[in-house]
Amino acid sequence: MDEILNLTPSQMAGASFDCSCGKRHEVVIRKMVMGRNAVHQLPEIISEFGNGEVLVVADSNTKKVFGEKAAKSLEDEGFRTRLFVYEGQCALVPDERAVGRLLTETGKDTSLILAVGSGTLNDLARYISSRTGIPYVIVCTAPSMDGYASVVSPLIIEGFKKTFEAVYPYAIVADLDILKTSPPDMVKAGFGDIIGKMTALADWDLSRRLNGEYYCKTSVQLVRNALDKCISNAAGMMKYEDEAILSLTEALIFSGIAIGLVGNSRPASGAEHHLAHYWEMEALSHGKEHPLHGNSVGVGSVVVAMLYQFMKDWLPDGFDVPDPSYIKNLLESAGACSSPASLGIDRVVFRNSIIHAMKIRPRYTVFHLIKDKGLLEKFADELTDGFYGKMKV
Repeated sequence: MDEILNLTPSQMAGASFDCSCGKRHEVVIRKMVMGRNAVHQLPEIISEFGNGEVLVVADSNTKKVFGEKAAKSLEDEGFRTRLFVYEGQCALVPDERAVGRLLTETGKDTSLILAVGSGTLNDLARYISSRTGIPYVIVCTAPSMDGYASVVSPLIIEGFKKTFEAVYPYAIVADLDILKTSPPDMVKAGFGDIIGKMTALADWDLSRRLNGEYYCKTSVQLVRNALDKCISNAAGMMKYEDEAILSLTEALIFSGIAIGLVGNSRPASGAEHHLAHYWEMEALSHGKEHPLHGNSVGVGSVVVAMLYQFMKDWLPDGFDVPDPSYIKNLLESAGACSSPASLGIDRVVFRNSIIHAMKIRPRYTVFHLIKDKGLLEKFADELTDGFYGKMKV
């Protein structure tokens, strides 16, 4: 039943198995293609959707990377295509406006949505796919986040980040040559998102031990294996070495698959994501740009690991406590931010996030344990002083 742990992403597509956790898991993604020249297989991958219009979706950046080329190359192969580009936004926000805009572009004869992009475009395409029943394929343009293979779409609704149940993509296409054109900040973001699994898995284990929450060891091991492989190639990441970029992309995809196996984001998201979401919403509410999600998650994992260190005496026996120094060193080895100040998070926002981020999602994390012990404000002050220095009276 744990043979899935030895499969590559392409081998994992369509797999189903009875798990030791007591559930039957299934990977509904039909095809996953990774490596050099992967996009050359697009006509074959989407061959069954030639009876209607293929809607190619991109933004002003990914249009240049592969969006225009995708629409033209598929047209040359006999597909009827239409290219829709989100223009004029330096940072596309997955809000009501963006959702509605894509919905209006989706016609009655649209047979497939082909998204060319990363986090936001994938989330928008996934959400529209889930509501219309039209399958979607994602062509990954950056190894920047773990949502390619997941079944949820985080959207900004009335200024708040909410996660909606959605669908798997029909296929994931990750072409090495396209991935290697992604900006360094996006590679760092992907690495930060993967590093965040250290504290996410700790939170899940904490809730399992304290609350008896459902826990899937196979999904946990899938994420750990991906994390270990990614860390072993960290030195080559910012050199854009082939193996490092592929291992990061594979880790992100496996993380998303683990989300799908479990049916929620528990294997990949914990208190570090709550902090990241809080910082993002705070910036959006003031019309400011926010750091890439994965970069915030990486910093969030440092903060959460520090909270775990503070709580050592209250943790269950034998609990594997995350090491903040180790996480910090990993992030810095890849040139990523490792403190909230370096992300541009100001002192007041940071302190407030320690106290209020837990309200973003009703999921038990180390924040809840700290609150139960009456230590939330105390640790908020200690962490704030530690990162920003003590306030002068």
